[in-house]
Amino acid sequence: MNFPNDDDGGLLQMLHEHGIDLSQPMDLEFGVHCPDEAAALTIEQALKAAGYTAHALYDEGDLEEGEAMTPENEDSWPYWAVVAFIKMVPEYTEIQRIQAHLQALAGPLGGTSDGWGAVIE
Repeated sequence: MNFPNDDDGGLLQMLHEHGIDLSQPMDLEFGVHCPDEAAALTIEQALKAAGYTAHALYDEGDLEEGEAMTPENEDSWPYWAVVAFIKMVPEYTEIQRIQAHLQALAGPLGGTSDGWGAVIE
């Protein structure tokens, strides 16, 4: 299979290489980065109103044993996000459309669509 040469195509390629049947529906998670708790809660409600199953979450970060806080990882934690859950066939164009829709909903509220992942058992 040929996949576009970008992050979304790369993730689809990786799933394919791991033997995942990309013609079958699977659980996908789409992330939205939020600047703070208030934005996360507002974005969560906006996504729910648009029909998504969505949950706000806070991640304080977790350093590995012996790892020190640096300017690079300090920018990553702590953070607020909203995750939208969708069961769908992982098709590139539809993934792109959903990310654009999430950006259109979250952008005016301070959020940024931040990729997707697959829930693999």
